[in-house]
Amino acid sequence: MEQSTKTKGTKTKPQNSPTVGLRLRRETKKRIQLELAKINKKDFGKKVRVDELFGLLFPMLNETHVKSLQEHSMTNSDRLELQYRDYVKKFGAISKDEFLGRLLGATAAASMPGI
Repeated sequence: MEQSTKTKGTKTKPQNSPTVGLRLRRETKKRIQLELAKINKKDFGKKVRVDELFGLLFPMLNETHVKSLQEHSMTNSDRLELQYRDYVKKFGAISKDEFLGRLLGATAAASMPGI
């Protein structure tokens, strides 16, 4: 009479690690590693880590950088929506379909204020 003891796979809770993972493109990771290799090419001192590099770079990020990143992240439909909202603010309510018609109409576009 043997009793088979099956142990359930106990999941251990991950310990609170001071580091976290980030998703980067391979090219970005390679560029960061190359820059760190240049920085760490020295005779003395400990190695500079990625978080120390970013800690130095983030305060240098200014409002123009933020605006540029925001603009580059917009799709054409996002730009169209912004242009539509600006038009509605300036000239009153209009349907999006009518707005598109005015944008696409060659003669109407010339007479359409604000575009």
